[in-house]
Amino acid sequence: MKLNEKSFEISIAIDDKCALNGYLTVFGFSALIYNHITQNLILFDTGSNGDILVHNLSKFNVEIKEIKKVIISHDHFDHTGGLSVILKSNPDIDVFIPHNDLMRLKRVFPEAKMHGVDERTMIEENVFSSGQLGSHFSEQCLFLKTLDGGILLIVGCTHPGLENFILKGREIGKIKAIIGGFHGFNKYSYLEGIDFIGACHCTAHASSIQKRFPDQFKRICVGSSFSF
Repeated sequence: MKLNEKSFEISIAIDDKCALNGYLTVFGFSALIYNHITQNLILFDTGSNGDILVHNLSKFNVEIKEIKKVIISHDHFDHTGGLSVILKSNPDIDVFIPHNDLMRLKRVFPEAKMHGVDERTMIEENVFSSGQLGSHFSEQCLFLKTLDGGILLIVGCTHPGLENFILKGREIGKIKAIIGGFHGFNKYSYLEGIDFIGACHCTAHASSIQKRFPDQFKRICVGSSFSF
């Protein structure tokens, strides 16, 4: 691997905290992932508003028809609200959702290419679903494996506990970064040794996390892009 060779670029398409000039905020979360290894675009979650999602994607010079796969972390409107617009523009796109949500979303989108995920699953080269976690509520995250073997976690709201996703990720490599919503997570010791902490969206204790990890904590805004 060349020292300057990149594995992934992660761009924030939807969040509700802040936005760079020209981008729009709305409640929810969505991240656009470019896999340099496969040269594919993946969309993780779709926020709550499809029109705003399309606007922000266009600011990244990305058209929906260019996106190969959509990963839905969990079946809440602030993560699935833009899915109808995505499917209208790209009806052949592959959508990966927690298995327990498959029947409901298939009823809503009967023509869509929906794939229910139960256990840890390879979505494409160096991209893995965690599999669905949670005993009463199902959620998945993405593990992106960089060329040097590090793991990037892309998370939605981590309702089953961020620590459980971290433990799953550690099974396949050292965690270098986490981006997404941490919900009520406060077991801060699990974040030790992680270089990039991108807590946004529904994170309840962002200020405490920033205070404890001032060098690792990163400001996440719509329009931001990060290369790993």
